[in-house]
Amino acid sequence: MTRFLITVFLLYLFTASGKTITVCPDCEINSIKKALQIAQDGDTILIKKGLYKEGNILVKKSVKLIGEGYPVIDGEKKYEVITVKANNVLIKGLVIQNSGKSDIEDIAGIKFFRTKNCRIEDCILKNNFWGIYFAASKNGVIKNNRIYGPAKMEYLKSAFGTRIETNFGNGIHLWHCKNMLVEGNHVKNHRDGIYFEFVKHSTIINNLSEENLRYGLHFMFSDRDSYINNTFRRNGAGVAVMYTKYVYMAKNRFEYNWGASSYGILLKEIYDSYMFHNVFYKNTTGIFADNTNRTVIEENDFIENGWAIRIWANSQNNVIRHNNFIANTFNVVTNSFQNPNKYTENYWSDYRGFDLNKDGYGDVPYRPVSLFGYFSENYPQAIILTRSFFVTLLDLTERMFPMLIPSKLIDPKPLMRKYKWSK
Repeated sequence: MTRFLITVFLLYLFTASGKTITVCPDCEINSIKKALQIAQDGDTILIKKGLYKEGNILVKKSVKLIGEGYPVIDGEKKYEVITVKANNVLIKGLVIQNSGKSDIEDIAGIKFFRTKNCRIEDCILKNNFWGIYFAASKNGVIKNNRIYGPAKMEYLKSAFGTRIETNFGNGIHLWHCKNMLVEGNHVKNHRDGIYFEFVKHSTIINNLSEENLRYGLHFMFSDRDSYINNTFRRNGAGVAVMYTKYVYMAKNRFEYNWGASSYGILLKEIYDSYMFHNVFYKNTTGIFADNTNRTVIEENDFIENGWAIRIWANSQNNVIRHNNFIANTFNVVTNSFQNPNKYTENYWSDYRGFDLNKDGYGDVPYRPVSLFGYFSENYPQAIILTRSFFVTLLDLTERMFPMLIPSKLIDPKPLMRKYKWSK
């Protein structure tokens, strides 16, 4: 009896692993669709190098589609290239290109719809309307893919000089998903590089999102997510995180996001979140906080930005602590005369105070809001006077006798030396 049970168990393991079906242009099975017709759950479809133009490939079985030598699956600019409607599907090592385009449908290079435990990894997606699209899915993985869209910003000017954003979809798009992992991808030339809407308990880690038409990352109604060690570079409007609670943002780089409406990161209606060990380098605005509450901004670097932090009066009970503000044009700008937030123990490169008792903190509080910053926020034309002697004199006078800038917005313990992050 024991030997019989062992035999049955080994047979189950063998059959559970499934068979391998090989597809190539010269093989007996020369189409992916034909392989899917004969495949069973658990099978592997090995796709050899070649060009495959098969319209829309619909995957409704729990199979693995694995490319050898990066076979090209081409949508001929007519079709959604691959649609997955099964659980436990692996897509690996394929070039997926030239999807169709529509004003009423979200046509993607590859779309996963109502799936669980699906993965796409080590794929190249080129010239698709939407890149990788997960809808109403759980426990998915998007890993080590290269996703290059057609939305090159220098060509996207209408006759009136405005960007045509609606003509392009997102690189990685997740809608109503849970427990997702987005790791190690390079996303470029889409509308938004990475887009989350109603996505819970998910992680974005080690990605590069650059030169996208609008946002490198766009986050809406997505609570308890983390993004860690990503780089968002030269995107049209930077990064936007909106209408969300309990977000963890650590070790990311926000850099070279320049433009009248561009930010390192826009925080709109964010609650109870944490920003830690991020670098904001050469952005028009490092952080723009609009109705952001009970959020800790700690141990970040703000370097050579136009505005390091723009924080509106409706943002309250935030803590800005142990950050380094280095060579920004304006460190902090606000539209409030009050200070509903706490600034403490930050390093400000333009602080001119002394430390007579040698405790590492300046003896005189630092006022991060300058009078010229206040004027330029309300009268943008005044920006042409930046770094003039008149502005220096104006700010010096206001710091000694504050009348217009918020008198309570101070850092009572400014650091004398740059804060060294703990590892």
